[in-house]
Amino acid sequence: MRSILAVLLLLFCYGLKASNEVTLAVVTEEWRPFNYTDDSGVIVGRSTTKVKTILDSLGYNYDIRSYPWTRAMSMAENDANTLIYSIFRTPEREHKYQWVCPLMAPVKVYLFYLSERDDINVTSLEDAKNYTISVGRNAQSHETLVEKGFVEGQHLDVSADPNAELRKFLAGRVDFLVQSEWEMSESLKRVKRDYSDVVRSLEVANVSDRTACMAFSKTTDKQIVNRVQIALEQYNKKFGLK
Repeated sequence: MRSILAVLLLLFCYGLKASNEVTLAVVTEEWRPFNYTDDSGVIVGRSTTKVKTILDSLGYNYDIRSYPWTRAMSMAENDANTLIYSIFRTPEREHKYQWVCPLMAPVKVYLFYLSERDDINVTSLEDAKNYTISVGRNAQSHETLVEKGFVEGQHLDVSADPNAELRKFLAGRVDFLVQSEWEMSESLKRVKRDYSDVVRSLEVANVSDRTACMAFSKTTDKQIVNRVQIALEQYNKKFGLK
């Protein structure tokens, strides 16, 4: 009996060692202030700090890189040992990944327009179909608006480049930009514009209710996923969900 227990313990320890020898490919996007590349080329942000803290506590080797969101999701869906963050958990995405949740508290996302635009008048998302909305490709807000009947090329100006979205918005080439208040504040600071230059309008329904998570590719070792989930739960219990 003792010999069997010894073998099981040896296999368990070997499994942990083997897991730690894996280098995880960690992918994200530019989404201030949660995950973004700073002026020195380092990926930082509130979510990034949390992800790094958890992976470091488990002793994993990892490499974090930022990509356009569509590419990041594809990599996490198809490549082994790949982790993506911060990604909203939705019914459409449920089967594509192994989920580790919750990474952060719900984020409210709004339609913003320029304060100089006195021609904009909306009281519902249906009213917003009379205008052009800039939105990130395959972002949760993009998917939600499409579900509500917004059409790419007609109501939606879709881009994979957050900086291009902001430039178009500030130049008046689109009517609305979809962002969180935090993101809008950070975006305006970067281009030396004041928050009073914009007006927060309607909340994009169903986005704020979604859970933002980490997610692993389906081919990633389940043991790794479970260990990260436990570490995340311990982190949230100690520091709270922010």
